[in-house]
This record gives sequence, structure tokens and C-alpha cells, in this order.
Amino acid sequence: MFGLFFSFVIKQSKMKKKQSIFKEFKNACKNNPTVAFAILWVTLMPSIGSLIFVPWALSNSTWMNQLEFNNSITILLGLIVSVLLMGLALMPTTLIAALSGFFMGWQAFPWLVLGYTLATVLGYAWGKGLSGNSLSLILKKYPKAEVLIEKKQHNIGELIFFVRLSPVIPFAMSNLLFALMRSGYWKLVVFGTLGMLPRTLFVFFSGTMAANIYAAIIERGGKEEVLIILGLLILSVWGIWRFFTKKPISA
Repeated sequence: MFGLFFSFVIKQSKMKKKQSIFKEFKNACKNNPTVAFAILWVTLMPSIGSLIFVPWALSNSTWMNQLEFNNSITILLGLIVSVLLMGLALMPTTLIAALSGFFMGWQAFPWLVLGYTLATVLGYAWGKGLSGNSLSLILKKYPKAEVLIEKKQHNIGELIFFVRLSPVIPFAMSNLLFALMRSGYWKLVVFGTLGMLPRTLFVFFSGTMAANIYAAIIERGGKEEVLIILGLLILSVWGIWRFFTKKPISA
């Protein structure tokens, strides 16, 4: 994702240099191994976490159904656990949303929004700490691309919103991306939360309507669901494309 993203930036800045942005990205990872580790982590760990958790949840569904989710201590513990799982890229936000809807219903939705908002802060913080100055290393041979990103910084909230809106760009990966770009906590929290709401609401609602935990975790392939996902994907792609291609308004 990161290589493709910066390739798009290079293309929009109309570069003609022959050296591949993927090679520069690789060199930046060599100079800062921690960012390579971070990219590998956010790419693999949510899937690994799901592969571990889903079978466990299915085999322990009776026990999970017996938990008292109206208890304030249980809610607080659930919030802390979900923040850590999402913020440290240990589990996808969609899985957390579906399970929250299934077990707790609509009373849990505000807590879920709070959870992924706090997870955004956590994910951005550790991503920022690990990434260092990797973006500068990647773009040092592409000054026009660097200028393009600098010019777009004041309007970075628009990019954050449409990236978060996308149903195919993982939450943890986008946290690391915006940490590399130094988007700032405030814009990421505000615009990221707004962008996450549609897909979170969709998955959460599916969880509330599920007949059992298996359906809440796995079964989401109806015609309506496909149309909603496709609509969000098209809108997010259009928004990201527009962010990089629209010309600034002249004073």
C-alpha cells in the first residue's frame, strides 16, 4: 500500500526520474529498520490475530454469551482490550465492531466509537515513534513530490476522511501512513472518526442482526452488503484521487 501510495504522489507531481519509488521505499526501510518492522506488523498481525481469535470465539461462544455486558467493569475492561487490540494492530476494527454489535447491541456503539478513537491515538503514537524521518528519506530525490505533499498538508483532513472511509484500507495501516505523513493527532482523530463511522455502522448493524456468533463474524455477503461496500469503495477512491489532482484555488 505504502509503495503504491507514494507512486501515486510521484505521478501527480509529474516526475520523470527513472529510479523507482519502490526502490527508494526499500532504501528508507533499510536506513530505518523499525519502519520496515512496523509495515510488516500492520500488514500481517491483524490477519494473524483474526486467525487465532475467530476459532477461539466460535469454540467458546457459550461462555462469551454468558458474560454480563451491562456491568460497568466489564464495559471498561472491554473498552481497554478493544483499544489495545485495534491500536496495536492485533485485530481488525471490523471484527471488533461485529462482535460488539452481536454481544452488546446499540448500547455499545458509543463505546465502540470511543474505542477506535483512542486506538487511533495509540496507533498514530507508536507509528510516529517507529517511522522517524522515513518519509523525508523516501522523497529526498523527488523534491516536487515533497512540495506537493507540503502544499496538501493544510487540507490533509480530506485525505484522512476518504482513506478511513475505504472498506479495503486497514485501520492500522492507515494509522502508520498518516504517522509517516505527520498529519497530526487532532486532524486524524476528527476526520478519521468521521470517515470510520459509515463502515463501522454498517458492520456493527450486521452484528446486531446476526443470529449467532458465526454469522456475526463470518457471514456478510448479501446483495445489500456488497452494494454498500462497493459504494464506500468508489466514494473513497474518488475522494483520494480528487485530493491529489484538484488544483488549489487561486487567491
